[in-house]
Amino acid sequence: MPAKPLCVVLSLTVGGLLVAGCEPKTFEMLPPIPMEQLEVLGVQAPLKSVHYRDSDGEGLLVLSRVDGQASDPESEQEVDKVVLKATLYGRSKAQEAFQARWQIDQQTTCPGLDLDVDFYTDVSGVADLDQNGAAEVTVASHAFCGGGVEPHDIAIEMRDGQRVYSITGQSLITPAGEDPIGGERQDSASLRAAPAWVRAHMDAVWQQVYQRPWSETALQDQDEAADEPG
Repeated sequence: MPAKPLCVVLSLTVGGLLVAGCEPKTFEMLPPIPMEQLEVLGVQAPLKSVHYRDSDGEGLLVLSRVDGQASDPESEQEVDKVVLKATLYGRSKAQEAFQARWQIDQQTTCPGLDLDVDFYTDVSGVADLDQNGAAEVTVASHAFCGGGVEPHDIAIEMRDGQRVYSITGQSLITPAGEDPIGGERQDSASLRAAPAWVRAHMDAVWQQVYQRPWSETALQDQDEAADEPG
């Protein structure tokens, strides 16, 4: 079960009596950071930002994507390149500048094939899952370079302070009339040894994304439903 919120015991003498109080450490979401402030941090092409406060101070998670070109060292040809960055910034006072606490940097290159790389922004975010006043950050992404119907590589990471838990694997593809492809999953050693609430959260995220992109069968069913007269 999630841990109960921690609190700080306050002592106050009133009329000769010692009064004890409990001030809980709280987690709260804050208004979005304006775009111009993200630009000051050097963020290019932000996809999502999450602004919050927890027991460590003020936090800012920024997901960004930059498309470009790179030179393949083997063929010396120009190839497409996508860089995904998930950066957590923090500060203890509003008057201070945000400082980067950590960054996940994922680069994918693709030589003239279909390239599909992005964050799963709907499941990437910040929450106080164990209700102890300190936020946990979850980042999920996928990457694909190829042709035809093939699985995407999936990466899911959750950071709880200095602790890092991860899942890597492939999406599950189910072509019509054929056996499923992909769906493999590997949990990090830290995740296998993690508390039950961590494993439950990471598994829930995996369940939400590992069948994306959805199977051809599902897409075919959607197309047929759309073609039916209303």
